Amino acid sequence: MPNYKQFSVFIIVLFLFSCGNDTENDEVEIDPFISVTTIIDSTYPELDPTAVDIMSKLQICTVLDTVLTLPPCSAEIYRIFQYRTDKDYKDGFIVEMVPGLYGSPVHQIVIIENYFGKYRIVNQYLGYLIEMRSTHEGYHDLLIGYTDPDLGVVAIRHEWQGEKYDVVDVEEINHHYVKPEMKDSINSIFLPAFAGGH
Repeated sequence: MPNYKQFSVFIIVLFLFSCGNDTENDEVEIDPFISVTTIIDSTYPELDPTAVDIMSKLQICTVLDTVLTLPPCSAEIYRIFQYRTDKDYKDGFIVEMVPGLYGSPVHQIVIIENYFGKYRIVNQYLGYLIEMRSTHEGYHDLLIGYTDPDLGVVAIRHEWQGEKYDVVDVEEINHHYVKPEMKDSINSIFLPAFAGGH
């Protein structure tokens, strides 16, 4: 009988140690995603040649001196931005235009996407880019500023929704953050009536 008790204690101790080792091996390290926010400044850097070629094909601008109906593809008029992490301009990009182009008194933003080898404009907004935030999905969230004649600048966050961007949250009004307790009421007023683009 004493051997039986010693054997039972040995089995229990062995079981405890073996279970303890399994939990250490089963732990999975989760690498948290850290979003990077890019603040958009007022500079107009040189345009990427690939993007210029695509903009010309979509007749946003022209590279020819003989075409007088389109503005020239110039860094003084246009800015381009990547909105997809680890992608090239050939996959898609954002174009921001100065006020005055195509009869618009404000900045315009168009988002160009390569859709199975054919380029198309998936969004067009009458605002200017304030910042971009990287996401785990690979498409940046966009904070776009819209000028309201009564309120001033309204900054609205746009998220990629499958095939295009959509408005999701009013974050600032006149460079002041919307208070959390006011978010629901402000969003319920601005977002359904959003008329700054599609």
